[in-house]
Amino acid sequence: MRGLLLVCLAAITLSGCASAPDRDRNVLIGAAAGAGIGAVIGSASSGPPGAWAGAAIGAAAGGVVGYFVRDNACYFRNKRGEIWQVPCEDTRVRAEACFVGWPGAQNQVDCRRR
Repeated sequence: MRGLLLVCLAAITLSGCASAPDRDRNVLIGAAAGAGIGAVIGSASSGPPGAWAGAAIGAAAGGVVGYFVRDNACYFRNKRGEIWQVPCEDTRVRAEACFVGWPGAQNQVDCRRR
């Protein structure tokens, strides 16, 4: 029964990461990695109760670090060739090209994913 629960939780985490935007995906991956590392450290230092505390602290710390690992800004180029900085959450339907990064170091991305 415990194995089934672990498989279900892993499937939920992985499917959530696959369908989430990059910003949210980094937070989920950071929280999962932080929880795993925290559980190992907590378990090694004070046994099973420490594993739960370590997992909680590690998940919070990993989620915060994952939140800060993201693109600096999003840009799109319209039909006239102008480049505009826009919020990364908005989807640009009629954009000619979309970019992420910062001025001078921009990577082109698919506009439908933004």
